Amino acid sequence: MRRESLWTQFLLVLLLLVMGSPLSRSAQQLCTLQVNILDKEGNPVPEVKISVRLEGRELFSATSDTKGVARFPGIASGSYEVAAEKTGFFPASHPIELIRLESAVELTLSPKPVGSEKVEVRANAPGSEQQSASSSTTLQHDEITSLPNRPATVADVLPLVPGVVRSADGQIIIDGGGEHKSAFVVNGTDVTEPATGRFGITVPVDSVESLNVLKTPFLGEYGRFTAGVVSVETRRGGETWHFELNDPFPEFRIRSGHLSGLRNASPRVNFGGPILANRLYLAEGFEYRVDKNPVRTLYFPHNESKTESVNSFSQLDYILSSKHFLTGTVQVAPQNTDFANLSYFKPQPVSPSFRASEKLFTLTDHLFFGATLLNSTLSIQRFRATIGAQGDHNMVLTPTGDLGNYFHRESRQESRVEWLENAGKTLTNGIGVSDLKVGLSVARTSNSGQTIDHAVEVRDAQGSLLRQIAFFRQGPFDQSDMEVSIYAQDHWMPTSGLAFDFGARLERQAATHTQRIAPRAGVAWTPFRGSSTILRGGFGIYYDRVPLNVFAFSRSPEQVITTYGPGGVILDGPRLYQNLAESVSGERFPLVDSGNAASNFAPYSKTWNVEVEQTVAKRLRLRASYLSNVSDGIITLTPRTGPGVDAYVLGGRGRSIYRQVEVTASVRWLKDQEMVFSYVRSRTHGNLNEFSRYLGDFPSPIIPRDVFSQRPEDLPNRFLTWGVFSLPWKLRVYPILEYRTGSPYATVDAARNYVGVPYSDRYRYPNFFSADARISKDIPFRRKYTLRFSVSGFNLTNHFNALDVHANLSDPLHGVFFGNYARRFRGDFDVLF
Repeated sequence: MRRESLWTQFLLVLLLLVMGSPLSRSAQQLCTLQVNILDKEGNPVPEVKISVRLEGRELFSATSDTKGVARFPGIASGSYEVAAEKTGFFPASHPIELIRLESAVELTLSPKPVGSEKVEVRANAPGSEQQSASSSTTLQHDEITSLPNRPATVADVLPLVPGVVRSADGQIIIDGGGEHKSAFVVNGTDVTEPATGRFGITVPVDSVESLNVLKTPFLGEYGRFTAGVVSVETRRGGETWHFELNDPFPEFRIRSGHLSGLRNASPRVNFGGPILANRLYLAEGFEYRVDKNPVRTLYFPHNESKTESVNSFSQLDYILSSKHFLTGTVQVAPQNTDFANLSYFKPQPVSPSFRASEKLFTLTDHLFFGATLLNSTLSIQRFRATIGAQGDHNMVLTPTGDLGNYFHRESRQESRVEWLENAGKTLTNGIGVSDLKVGLSVARTSNSGQTIDHAVEVRDAQGSLLRQIAFFRQGPFDQSDMEVSIYAQDHWMPTSGLAFDFGARLERQAATHTQRIAPRAGVAWTPFRGSSTILRGGFGIYYDRVPLNVFAFSRSPEQVITTYGPGGVILDGPRLYQNLAESVSGERFPLVDSGNAASNFAPYSKTWNVEVEQTVAKRLRLRASYLSNVSDGIITLTPRTGPGVDAYVLGGRGRSIYRQVEVTASVRWLKDQEMVFSYVRSRTHGNLNEFSRYLGDFPSPIIPRDVFSQRPEDLPNRFLTWGVFSLPWKLRVYPILEYRTGSPYATVDAARNYVGVPYSDRYRYPNFFSADARISKDIPFRRKYTLRFSVSGFNLTNHFNALDVHANLSDPLHGVFFGNYARRFRGDFDVLF
């Protein structure tokens, strides 16, 4: 297939979306919106600040008159959110679709009792979600900050989402795929690390307005993923200044009833307000964190991994007019970790150190051209990372634990400069509403640095040398890439109970010499009146980004392996394994166009889902869904021997299969009291030698044969419930309960070769169960201050959740599970201004 023909196909799809829609010829009209504000008794509420928002951004604002009424003339037809705020009342908001020339919406404000919590309550219109074929899991700011685990960043929150778990090394797994297979966007901007594709240090929770996890977005604006999308919208400064000091006191370590130093500290400060009234707003979220994570399988004081970090996120919003405003953000987040990935088998001398620094600068211009909203964004990101060791000794791998020092040292500098443009317009006529959107993204990424690896020895239980790995050609690397993508999408609602999503996306990644077309389509249907039942479904093609460490592989140190027998006799080697990247040739996916150059990878997935959502009553909503994700073209790293050359080869023919059934129930008996129950049944299979296991921050020196098997992330059953409810004496309780199947593991021999089928159901950890809870109480202090006291409990049932297993057949304790985090409690103290 010629490249010109691929562009022609995409432009044809774009033309069909933008020009072929039956709604695209209708002109957009200007509407007048009237907002009526009432209290619970039906009386009008005057002097209420009312704002009309688009995608979380305030476009218009006014104050209700003595009759509780405010009017907004000259608003372009489309989808908006109306929000109301007044001191002494809980805020409220409501979505609205402006179609008619004259529209009205009514909001009811509930008065705050004395000493009540300062949380935002969002009113959800019945059936407001059925308009989108792409369902998502959404968490709002007040839900996030009230969790019992006291999350500091977005990454700490994500495991509460069905289908999302955290792996043993701290990586977020979405639908069985690692972070490099998912997209992480903040205000529409990609913020993943260019070298590894991982999320890095995410946004502080105090700066988050809303968090969305989408597994099957059928619109074209999302790309560079095959597993899921994590989308964060950040908070803008409000009309009045506010200040919060959260968790100012550290948690101390108590051993045998005696104080034994500091365990962790995570003071957080967030504040915001108007610098210039109705013009310039500031919002700041700042956290300093010290976390000494004790490993229960090691002895004190050599059992702690220490992480120290600063995370600052600042946002400025400047309103030039009702049709033109600017948003700028700055994030600075340095982090230092001593003894990363510490465990019984990798004690402190063998564990690596990690130093990282992330800086993010964005500027977005929001401008209305008549009825068209144009968003222009410039994003500049800088990443620095250093992986070190505790010394220069060789790393020694034994069946009972590793010795010496970690073998890998690396220093790298990464950057991303991205320019984004997107324009949206709502078109209406007698047969429905159509929201059209087109966009362009151009991103240049770079990754430079150097890797130095020290020798590795593999010994048996008696100390005899089995294998020695030396490293050759350790030079610097310097890689860059250019990614261009354009998309078009149409969200068409022919009737109020039926919606279609159509999208197409064209991506070009220069380093891979590939161009890719990604079509998607979805439907949402409300078959009965009253919006009690919603049916959704769709199909889409998605492509992974290929991180820059894939292209740096040819410059990475090459292994020289010598194999030994009894008495130190050389059985094989020294054998040099070159680092090679193959060209994916032959029959390829028809929507991918590429040359025959090496590393012409284009991992893709074919994903479809069906879903039914049923509102049983005002207080109960049920949702059941089935998802299928089949990924091909996955990049793997496998050993290859002779004839003529021995090599570790990066190939692009890996495969993974993920199936998931999800059932979720949401019970809300009051606006601020809710429980969420979810059950996920899933299975995942795939090639085990995916590149990320060997080219990440902490690579393994042993690269075994590739096997298609159950993956380490395979968790067949997971039940999760969490929420918030009230008790007498104005106490608030936030429970989290989780039960899941134990993770699979691989059994190996003394030489670290697989024994049997790795990660099969035969080798699993015991089932995991944890019951956590947080209880809090707000105490008013003077007129402006509120003191919030809380106590959190973890693993309240003291269930044995194994941390590790003796998985080496040559280990005398083979098959024994050990380690556990026992029941513990923590006190918190917050000050709200």
